[in-house]
Amino acid sequence: MDILLICADDHTPPALLAVNPGRGATVLCAPDAAQAAQWLYPDRRIEARALYQEPRTRARLWRWMLKAGPEDETAELVKRRVIDTAVRLTQVAKSDGETALVAGPRLLRLVGFKLGAIGWRGGQLRGWRPGQTRRFSYGA
Repeated sequence: MDILLICADDHTPPALLAVNPGRGATVLCAPDAAQAAQWLYPDRRIEARALYQEPRTRARLWRWMLKAGPEDETAELVKRRVIDTAVRLTQVAKSDGETALVAGPRLLRLVGFKLGAIGWRGGQLRGWRPGQTRRFSYGA
């Protein structure tokens, strides 16, 4: 089972995106990344939901997690979204063998940490750049 996390939105230049044909599994994406997901995977089912959007914050990720500002989305709401996203990714990967999430760098970083905490293995030490893809695998 594999999960691909792809850092992209509709403003990411297609030249930065690598096409990953895969097996035809469902692709999850934020609404502002639907065009990028469609470009990457033209033959797959695209599931665009607000659940997969970037956390609304102006502060850096770690500062925001410690103390959200008045206009920021609370850390508890984002934590719930990250858990729900990890669960959905795992469900699709178990049924289809592979899935992908196309979203912004902050959400991908949080989801990557969550996937690592529940047994998925993948690269998580570096920050995310537009067009970058990381593969998470489960098991041996």
